[in-house]
Amino acid sequence: MLILWMLFGSAMLFVLQRVIYSRYWDEKVRIDFSFAERAVTEGDAAEIEERSENRKLLPLPTYGYRYVVKRNFAASSQAVEDAMTLVRKLALPGRRAVVNRARISGLTRGVYAIGEVMIYGSDLFYTLHMERPTESTARLTVYPAKIPARKLSIPVRLLLGSVATRRMAQEDPFALKAIRPYEIYDSPRIINWKASAKTGELKVNQFDHTTDQALLFLLDMEGGEETAREELIRLASSLSLLFLRRGVSVAMLSNGRNCATGKPIRVLGGADLGHQNSIDESLAHINLATPVTEHFPAFLAGLPQAFLRGALPVGISADPSGEAMRAFQALPGTRGGYFLSVTSENSVRTEGGITLINWNGSEGDERL
Repeated sequence: MLILWMLFGSAMLFVLQRVIYSRYWDEKVRIDFSFAERAVTEGDAAEIEERSENRKLLPLPTYGYRYVVKRNFAASSQAVEDAMTLVRKLALPGRRAVVNRARISGLTRGVYAIGEVMIYGSDLFYTLHMERPTESTARLTVYPAKIPARKLSIPVRLLLGSVATRRMAQEDPFALKAIRPYEIYDSPRIINWKASAKTGELKVNQFDHTTDQALLFLLDMEGGEETAREELIRLASSLSLLFLRRGVSVAMLSNGRNCATGKPIRVLGGADLGHQNSIDESLAHINLATPVTEHFPAFLAGLPQAFLRGALPVGISADPSGEAMRAFQALPGTRGGYFLSVTSENSVRTEGGITLINWNGSEGDERL
């Protein structure tokens, strides 16, 4: 008789715990995700903090969650589905919080988000499997990688020459703005020998000007292979940084589509180094998997003339057909400007009032 009562009591406990867990397993259970950094650079790794909290007394002997790290707000690509789905299994005691960390590496340019999260649990005897979805707002921006300065000597040398001739006033040698590291395009006359001797590496003076200088980058995200357009984005980011370091104002417009807003890329002019974050943020949001907002000739034709006034226009494209270059050439206000084409060769020529630079990513040849 005692055995029967024990069996009956065990059965009642079994049924009771199933009822309790099926009803209350996810009550007061909270999960939060956060990236250790708001932004990293292409090729870097990122760390995700996963914080699970059970605010009730009822323990969860089996608790787990599954989430997908989506790139550019879409999880359709095979790479994301295979490499970015993370699963975690653990026990979550009552009134306890458990923190885990995941590391993802080899990140490419873009915006990463943790959207749909599925949490699940079981009863004490693992006879029930329960799950429910939840959401996360964690975001990570991956900036374009920077191209080494030695590979940009051709476009930078030419652009610096044009910026210098367009100045309405010379540098004021008595208005020292900053001291920065020497780069291959700098004149020896601005080397600060005292600072160089103190630090053990060449330093140069950077002076203020009585008038501003400005570059306007116009990016074509339509033509060419995707790998060439990715290199175009790195080129635009790297050139912006080099000129911002020299106090040159940089603005950037593109027909590339912002993956968050669906609108074209538009970064107004700015001359401080902090402006580089705005540029890289916008470039990171370009989704090459979606159509551009406009055909590049139509995009250029719709530009307000105010954008071109007083700025040195620089078109950048990977279009092998030459259509983008011809549209840039025909745009009023671009005469005297530059058009950079990401191609398989390094060459420079003047055509129709603009300087055409073919750039293939190799180190510059000073003979060009």
